[in-house]
Amino acid sequence: MTFTRQQKFDKFQRDVLDQLAATNVLLEKVVALLVSNQLLQECVSPEGVARAASECAEIVTESYCAGLCLAEELSERSREFSYQKSEFFIDSEDGEEDMEEDDEDDDEDNGGLPPTFQMAF
Repeated sequence: MTFTRQQKFDKFQRDVLDQLAATNVLLEKVVALLVSNQLLQECVSPEGVARAASECAEIVTESYCAGLCLAEELSERSREFSYQKSEFFIDSEDGEEDMEEDDEDDDEDNGGLPPTFQMAF
């Protein structure tokens, strides 16, 4: 049985989507375990006093928000670094560097940054 190019591409897309779905399921489990672990750690204060559920939830929420802020700051600094790097190498003597930059621009959808994931509770 011979597949056309379009059929092969469609099968490849389905396979990639299946792998992404499986990865997302596993990532959700990891996130759930990490949040559960943090909740268990925050149930008792450093003084050994038990905390209320609302206080634990507030601590976890603040921790999550702090993580998002740090991730955004890292993204911003990465963008600044990429900009500064592009300004520093503005004069190129041979066309090879320009072609490499064009190839990189085609491959990058988000400025060379790792993909961002939104998590909701």
